[in-house]
Amino acid sequence: MPHAVTSRILFIDAYDSFSNNIISLLETRLPGVAVTTIKIDEEITDYPTFLQGFDGVVAGAGPGHPENQKDVGLIAELWQLSDKDLLPVLGICLGFQSLVTAYGGSILRLPAPRHGIVRKVSHNGVSIFNGVGSIAPVQYHSLYVRLLQDERISESSRLPVQTKASRGSNNLEALAWDHGLENSRSIQIPEHAANPETILMAVRHRRRPLYGVQFHPESICSDEGCRQIITNWWLEAQEWTKQYRPRSPSRLFDHALQKSLGRADSPMNKECMQRTFRKDGREDSKSVLSIPRKIDAHPSLEENRCVVSRILPLSGLTVPQICDLLKTEKGDAVVLDSEPHQRADVGTHSIIGVLGSVTLRLDYSVGSCIVRAHRGEHNEIVDLGKDGNRIFDFLKAFMHDRKTVRGDPDIPFWGGFMGYISYEACLETLGITTSYPTGKPDISFAFVERSVVIDHPRQQIHIQTIRSDDQSWVDMIASQIANWKPLPQRAPLVGLASAISYPPISTYKSKIRECQEYIRSGDSYELCLTNQAHVNTRHLTSAWPLYLHLRALNAAPFSAYVRLDGLTLLSSSPERFMRWTRPIRTLDSRGQEVAKVQFRPIKGTVKRYPYGPNNPAMSLEQATALLSTPKERAENLMIVDLIRHDLHGVVGSGNVCVPKLMVVEEYATLFQLVTVVEGTLITQNLDSLELPSLTTSPESSPCSSRPITPASCAGSSTCTRSPHLHPVRGLSTQKTGIDVLAASLPPGSMTGAPKRRSCALLRDIEEQQLRGIYSGIVGYMDVGGGGDFSVVIRSAFRWDTDTVDDEKNRNEKRDTWTVGAGGAITSLSTEEGEWEEMVAKLGSTLRMFE
Repeated sequence: MPHAVTSRILFIDAYDSFSNNIISLLETRLPGVAVTTIKIDEEITDYPTFLQGFDGVVAGAGPGHPENQKDVGLIAELWQLSDKDLLPVLGICLGFQSLVTAYGGSILRLPAPRHGIVRKVSHNGVSIFNGVGSIAPVQYHSLYVRLLQDERISESSRLPVQTKASRGSNNLEALAWDHGLENSRSIQIPEHAANPETILMAVRHRRRPLYGVQFHPESICSDEGCRQIITNWWLEAQEWTKQYRPRSPSRLFDHALQKSLGRADSPMNKECMQRTFRKDGREDSKSVLSIPRKIDAHPSLEENRCVVSRILPLSGLTVPQICDLLKTEKGDAVVLDSEPHQRADVGTHSIIGVLGSVTLRLDYSVGSCIVRAHRGEHNEIVDLGKDGNRIFDFLKAFMHDRKTVRGDPDIPFWGGFMGYISYEACLETLGITTSYPTGKPDISFAFVERSVVIDHPRQQIHIQTIRSDDQSWVDMIASQIANWKPLPQRAPLVGLASAISYPPISTYKSKIRECQEYIRSGDSYELCLTNQAHVNTRHLTSAWPLYLHLRALNAAPFSAYVRLDGLTLLSSSPERFMRWTRPIRTLDSRGQEVAKVQFRPIKGTVKRYPYGPNNPAMSLEQATALLSTPKERAENLMIVDLIRHDLHGVVGSGNVCVPKLMVVEEYATLFQLVTVVEGTLITQNLDSLELPSLTTSPESSPCSSRPITPASCAGSSTCTRSPHLHPVRGLSTQKTGIDVLAASLPPGSMTGAPKRRSCALLRDIEEQQLRGIYSGIVGYMDVGGGGDFSVVIRSAFRWDTDTVDDEKNRNEKRDTWTVGAGGAITSLSTEEGEWEEMVAKLGSTLRMFE
């Protein structure tokens, strides 16, 4: 049960990608504490009055410079409060640097920035370090601060001896330090020799209740001692409050908010009130004003539907053979293919969406603010209003309206959306737009009613439909599979490429240097730089045989073949982005519905055949040693902490865990460093919501009690135009996996951290080049309430319009395929190493054209 709220802490978010991890640490570590969040650039008319409603403030980390007002905003104003308005403050990283510079300290660049690095920190054992033993926190910083103009180290105590104070810095007392010699044996990074021998790690003000730490106690790799510091700060804050602030700030909370935030209907007021006044005392998200409800997916679909299915033994059939039977090659298709690389935790099922002329398609282009729906000859346009981000609200409402409750619980997909979301559509969730429209869909989904799912562990084929009166189709496909004689295996395509254009090495290395300059300046911790190669084929060719060749070369658990709205995607991705399970009602008295959410980020790569395919492969032990370096682990850690932040923001504090941290996995051409991050999403029953319809509601009749018998339905088959949105009450407070999906885009393994600032920087570094489906995601949303998406890497894509004339015969056309690849640039990266990694990733896909 949620604890009773007895104290309130204000968290000031500097647009960092670890902020929600700090909030979770505060709310789980400190009994009775509720956290309210504001951004550094919120407009607050009476800041001192606003702060009266809180028992303490945590000034968070973030990108940028502590002396740049745009980077610190309201954090800087904390240090200017008068004595009567004081309250306890803890600054973390940027917040710590802002505190020190406000009191006369100096800020300098580290010659060798530290991001995602675990290092020992010494302390004097007083104040927030009371009773804390040795600690090894994670550091994320490119800048460091100095209190004094001159420091020398006492050999006996290993603590700084103050010799000459700078103006104002004698108001601050140093509490902790990073000593280079103490870390030299445990972390062998030659570049760090250029850094100062001693770096200040923590301070407190001598008279005011102001504290700060340079490191990140909330990181998954920071030890327990770091978390104890948070508890100690809170104990000192409470003692100070009892002595100098006898009136309980929490009692002043309502009055302080109303007085300082202005009109009751102001946007800021609504947001804070929602965050604060929930019954459990936790932060809430912004509400969605209105979303659409219904577009007919098929005339025979209705509410209370169930899944009709038949199960056959696999009998040695393969996914490609079943696709041949279903004539997948002939038209649009979505195949999520795990057969080439099955594992106990991934790759257990393959899903073949059976698309036809009556299959509903939805597509959306960045910046258009409309959803285009088409099914056969019928078309419909739904206006999302001025905020295109509401595409995910639309998808959430659409799937809620078509929820199916009867099906095999062991089969992850019964029916629903299958398709993709481009990287540019992911950027739009962060408020980052592309420079120009492409006219191509950035989000494209087919609402799949008929499907074939292969259960690899059980060696079974599930033939499924969610259409009413569709038993005959199930029986027909079952009969065809039972009597199918597989076609002869096709010879692989060879020598298909006529020309491959690689990114210039000098340009790519220049971009690496540009990334590292932003890292040194503190604007980013890690930047996932990408580039593209283009392949012109000798002639137009069917994509299906090419996909078969790719899956044979690159066995991967998240392979995919997609043909939708003029796009062809061939993917051999090893990386799951996000999976969420169908909600399951708990057995306790609360009767909550709980869904499990999983991310599997990959960061850290080495070649399996470093000396060529004709030489022995690297062993798992050798790969593990190479991927255990501080650089490789730091790359992975930064993304893990970023994903924990994204997940915490939806599932709430204390509901995220990391069951697998930095484990090496083996794939066809590469070894990868993989982490698993999981969360528990508590949902509520959505059945009581009233959602206005955009179309004529079909007559409904209940599902038969027999599991394999569909409901009968008589409904309208006419699609209508939806010129505007209708209001919906309450849906925004009901959390589903789609909320987590929208909050977590783009995939952190393709951006860097902090995510928003890094994505904006990468857009310019990559010269506005569109990544397209590469770096996006592909997968499904299930009508039962689950979903699964992979990151589009190790892939090639083309649009139907991406053709060029044959140089010798102008009447002949040739395909143009795009292959993307890249890597995470950190302060420890080398230009040659990053270039080689990018080329290795390109080569794993490009070889299917050779």
